[in-house]
Amino acid sequence: KKYILLIIFLAQFFCAESIAVVSKTKGEVKYKKKVEKQLRNQLKAGTDLYNNDLIRTGKNGFAKYVYLDDGTQIKIHNSSEVHIRGELDRRSIIKQLKVDEGTVKLEIKKQSVDAFTVITPTSVASVKGTAFWLDCSGQAGDKFYGESGIVNIQNKESGQKTQLSKNKVASSLPDGTLD
Repeated sequence: KKYILLIIFLAQFFCAESIAVVSKTKGEVKYKKKVEKQLRNQLKAGTDLYNNDLIRTGKNGFAKYVYLDDGTQIKIHNSSEVHIRGELDRRSIIKQLKVDEGTVKLEIKKQSVDAFTVITPTSVASVKGTAFWLDCSGQAGDKFYGESGIVNIQNKESGQKTQLSKNKVASSLPDGTLD
């Protein structure tokens, strides 16, 4: 009985469904599947992405991926590191992106189940459907640039909240300041 349960568990673990697919890469783009210990040398277009995969772009790197349920697009620019997260909920994916550093453009389609959440070391942003840029700079904090729609931003240190709209910029700093 123990072996049967172990086989069922392992089958579910290794047969996880992809949540996104890489549509474009350029330059140095490394990645790591959740179950692997080291980064692979090159991420290529057509690669399936799964919950907790990591993408790291080099100085000349760029990667773009698309979520399978609604076509939401994420563009990861040079010198960036992101963790892709997503859980299937019926026919939708509850999406989350953890940005450790770098510049990311998000074109988020209207979410049917839950808000798309973006987490940085300094901020948490919630989005139902919009386009915006994020520049995550470690000790220099985060800058959010609104292109369309509304982004709800919360500073982790102070708990302070603001809404980012089209053609506006929000700055969130590690000391708790949110402008």
